[in-house]
Amino acid sequence: MNAAYSLESGQQHPHHILVLGTQEEARMLRPRLRGGHFKVTHLAHLGSSASAMAVRLMQHDVWLACCMHTQQVQQIRQITPRTPLVICSEREEEAQIVSMLDAGADDYVFFSCGRQELHARLHGHARRYRASLSSSCDASKQISPCSVLESEDTKIRLLCLKRCVIVRGQMLRLTPIECTLLFTLMRDGGKVLSHQSLLHTVWGSGYHEEVDYIRVYLHTLRLKLEDDPRHPMYLETITGVGYRFRQPCIPIFSG
Repeated sequence: MNAAYSLESGQQHPHHILVLGTQEEARMLRPRLRGGHFKVTHLAHLGSSASAMAVRLMQHDVWLACCMHTQQVQQIRQITPRTPLVICSEREEEAQIVSMLDAGADDYVFFSCGRQELHARLHGHARRYRASLSSSCDASKQISPCSVLESEDTKIRLLCLKRCVIVRGQMLRLTPIECTLLFTLMRDGGKVLSHQSLLHTVWGSGYHEEVDYIRVYLHTLRLKLEDDPRHPMYLETITGVGYRFRQPCIPIFSG
């Protein structure tokens, strides 16, 4: 089973797992994660700044959290609604499991869980998460036949199909959501887009009030695009309304 499972999971693209817990809990989990083609990061606590935390953790495929409270699960869900959150605990009471799942956790495993089962659960969550992110950026490919958008001053060039942006000659990779969000803003460069419009286009019609999602991803985009993210020249906040890409953008059609 191990050989077949290792081949299926793919050695060239390890899944990024965040272990959220104490040093002792991390020491207990790390041996069980070995051999599963995971890239493991340990974080001792959530921290106080939601935006700063989201920037650090956005690249992880699965959060494997230990001994959480329901309020912490809800806080994570406000910051990253889609990243799979797996609770790992020694508590096996049904009421505890139900409360965590109701608060927003995707799965609940025990410390006594077998190594192969833990690997299978984490890989399953990570595969589904990566697939959902890939589909998010597909919307940008269907909205317009152009594969490249360039700012009026030619300093920002978005390559949708490659999911990257060239900023003053430097190529930077984008996550699928970053790509779709930046595409949406640049496509309507100079025009103010409301929170509702951005949520529906980037996340889907079921999203209405989750303005914090946009704020977090705009922050990561500003870190990549702006010389001074605190005083952005391209990605402008229109307080109480939405956001806009300040300049008109030129579509460059492929083929």
